[in-house]
Amino acid sequence: MIQLYQQRDFGDKINVTFQYITQNFRSLSLSLLYIVGPVALVAGIASGILQSNLFDLARSSGDTDSSSDPTAVFRMMQNVFSPAFAIAGLFSLLAILVVSLATYAHMKVYSRKTGQRLDTSLEPVPISVAEVWEEMQAHISRAIVVSVLSSIVTVVATFFFVLPGIYVGIVLSLAMAIVVFESTDFSQTWNRCFTLIRDKWWSTFGLLIVMGILSGLLGLVFTLPAGVISFLIGSKLLPDVGGFWVVVGNVLATVGGTLLRSIIYIALGFQYTNLVERQEGRGLLSAIDAIGTNPGQPRSSDEETY
Repeated sequence: MIQLYQQRDFGDKINVTFQYITQNFRSLSLSLLYIVGPVALVAGIASGILQSNLFDLARSSGDTDSSSDPTAVFRMMQNVFSPAFAIAGLFSLLAILVVSLATYAHMKVYSRKTGQRLDTSLEPVPISVAEVWEEMQAHISRAIVVSVLSSIVTVVATFFFVLPGIYVGIVLSLAMAIVVFESTDFSQTWNRCFTLIRDKWWSTFGLLIVMGILSGLLGLVFTLPAGVISFLIGSKLLPDVGGFWVVVGNVLATVGGTLLRSIIYIALGFQYTNLVERQEGRGLLSAIDAIGTNPGQPRSSDEETY
């Protein structure tokens, strides 16, 4: 059983991320598959259709002299800015939001259920998809508002020599965890992000980089088929491949990559609980309240120096 609210150093946060995934693999994977899967599937299909249309257009342009065809540019723009493009973009952004909400909702349900257990066994905590979905529903509207406003603030800050945008983006990376765990609105979330991350910006930045690289490397398993298909078509080694396989390749890449993003959000979730524990001692207070009924777990020493 993992105690969420506990001080952890940089390495501990990485280790506990994979420990959490291992212990809760079934409930977490089912929750992501049933809740996030359909959204990512639509994004993948739309992306595959868009890419297939572009391949067909490139193939037809290669068969004719595009310089003598005044409609070539128009047809290219028509394919790029098509309904498939809009659907792929919208559902890709929505999938990122949903996977973060589902991940943090799972962690919140886990925290609530482990707080009710009187044992410290390593048996998996039973968490159903319905429980995760019910927890998510209470935060969806706030999450959309916070996500949109956070994106706008980050983009605007990026225009000021890029660095302010990076700084704000890292600070607001804790926003979804705060929304789910504390049910805050945008102004409260904004203030809470800056309060928690004080003096811990670099450790949060480093954690995002490391977990992003690990997630990307694992995601190669899903992106490789789409890359191979694109290469074969582009090099004309497999010019007659059907659009169906292009769509399948994109679906695998989109769905797999989206679900793997949960690794990053779990790590950020533990960074959030780590920062809360450092500033508020919430886990220690819970352990004190449980004296006599629930064996307390020792706190890790304050060894974070990254």
